[in-house]
Amino acid sequence: MSAEHAKRTRLNVGRILLVTFFCLAFLASCVYPTPANPNPTQPVSLSATLPRIPYSTSTPSITIPPRLTPTQSQPIESASPQLTPAVAAPTLVVSYEIPAQYNLDAVLDYYAHSLTISETISYVSSASEAIPDLTLVVEANRWTGSFSLVSLTWADGMAIEGYELQEARLHIPLLQPLQPGEEVGLKLSYRLELPEIPPPSDVTRPVPYGYSGKQTNIVDWYPYIPPFVAGSGWLVHPKWGFGEHQVFDTANFDIRLSLAEAVPGLLMAASSPAEPDGESYLYHMERARAFALSASMDYVLQSTTVGDVIVNSYFFPYDQKAGEQVLHDSAAALELYSRLFKPYPHASLSVVEADFLDGMEYDGLFFLSRGFYNLYDGTPQGYLTFIAAHETAHQWWYGIVGNDQALVPWLDEAMCTYTEHIFYENVYADYQTAMGESIVDWWWYYRVNFYDPAGWVNGSIYDFNLFRPYRDAVYLNGAKFFQDLRTMIGDEAFFTFLKNYASREADHIATAGDFFSILKNHTSKNLDNILATYFQDGK
Repeated sequence: MSAEHAKRTRLNVGRILLVTFFCLAFLASCVYPTPANPNPTQPVSLSATLPRIPYSTSTPSITIPPRLTPTQSQPIESASPQLTPAVAAPTLVVSYEIPAQYNLDAVLDYYAHSLTISETISYVSSASEAIPDLTLVVEANRWTGSFSLVSLTWADGMAIEGYELQEARLHIPLLQPLQPGEEVGLKLSYRLELPEIPPPSDVTRPVPYGYSGKQTNIVDWYPYIPPFVAGSGWLVHPKWGFGEHQVFDTANFDIRLSLAEAVPGLLMAASSPAEPDGESYLYHMERARAFALSASMDYVLQSTTVGDVIVNSYFFPYDQKAGEQVLHDSAAALELYSRLFKPYPHASLSVVEADFLDGMEYDGLFFLSRGFYNLYDGTPQGYLTFIAAHETAHQWWYGIVGNDQALVPWLDEAMCTYTEHIFYENVYADYQTAMGESIVDWWWYYRVNFYDPAGWVNGSIYDFNLFRPYRDAVYLNGAKFFQDLRTMIGDEAFFTFLKNYASREADHIATAGDFFSILKNHTSKNLDNILATYFQDGK
């Protein structure tokens, strides 16, 4: 081992040990890895052929933070208004009927950590067969005493008889089967007692739902109707020790949020912008997988715009510089992905510093662990930047294009991990590390190859008993699959494919079959060898 290589290894091991110390390497959809292999492989050398797509801000009506200039690098240039995507591909317009409308009227008692909620659901069946009964997912009921159902009626107010709530499933018998295209309406009233987010543990993963001394996170908080699959029924999975188990159709949301009493200095982050209405706030969001909120009296908010989209960074006062970097990188990622894949469909994107050691995506909002902010060293070489790029990518690979996150997690997690690479080779194309290597080479070394990842990319969350093998196979080996695929078919075909995949599968729940069917329309290359290398059973 050369002296330079040894030095680099010591730097990376030290940095990763810091991550472990601060973050305890928790099980997350997008978390940092645990150090394992003391003899990392060499970085992958890449020749990035995409044009650089730098980041710029336009003047918003709210405070714009100063644009951060990375240390040890040239500053990021302003974007040209005439800049076009790397690959000009036709945008396919695919119409899709949104199956559900959720109207929620919620009163938050911030100090008591509770909510009182009235909810109406309008659901139109898009199934190809009659639906014999309804199932609602009630994630909040997984916490003892958190969910209390007060009333449940049909849309006309008639009480629903014979329903059953067990764990996260609310089973509702229908008076008669729901035929394709028919609509059914429900009304619910319930109360939520938010649980306290537990301190770090090596036994259980942190969860965003609940409150801490610094924030209140209202996520996975309303009963919703999961996708219905012809021939197999409602798509509901058991919870696992890591990874995401929920599957979401897209839906429209109208939410009224009121406070039980005034809370001085309270800031509310949400999946969409708030419109004041007297003492309440109104939220409207269309074609979204989920709606999330986070409230705190400690938040500092800085915002900017990318086109018509407001990008918000909510962070704690002692993490000012890191919060600004998150704003810069998330906005840069949003601009880049909108150009390369599909325009971002929502009015805002909010990034929230999490008072738990985890990261988690929702439509229009995502959390980044405070551990990432703690480790920020003033450069884009770290978890703060590449996980911000990763979580922003989930707005496309999870939000716009859905998937079964439990059974086919690579369709969002491997995609988002490789999208980190795309982010670095564009936004930080000129960046050089202290050792003179490109940041793309650094990313491959630090993020992927250090762990010598192995395992089948297409495993489900239930195929793994530990987080490390799951992460190595799905996230990291998944990133290597995408790089090999890109090298095999070429940049033009690769990025045209991603663009059309995003357009054709928007609002849908994509399958691996959908992915490869669309891919084969963009290349005549034989994929057998690459599939045999990365996918169990070669598919």
